[in-house]
Amino acid sequence: MGADHICVSGDTDIVETASTSIALNGRPYAQRNCWMTRFVDGLIVEVRAYLDSVLVQQVIYENE
Repeated sequence: MGADHICVSGDTDIVETASTSIALNGRPYAQRNCWMTRFVDGLIVEVRAYLDSVLVQQVIYENE
């Protein structure tokens, strides 16, 4: 996993990543994420994370 895109503006940064792995059933699991982080005085005060929740649900269902 690595950062595909990074955007920093003032006290906010946005990082887009991609990760891949293999689920227990042997099928590939490829997920994309977007993290938004806001800082105040060098401390994280807010984090938002976006991902494909339908894909997460599908992988959990197929690997119970």
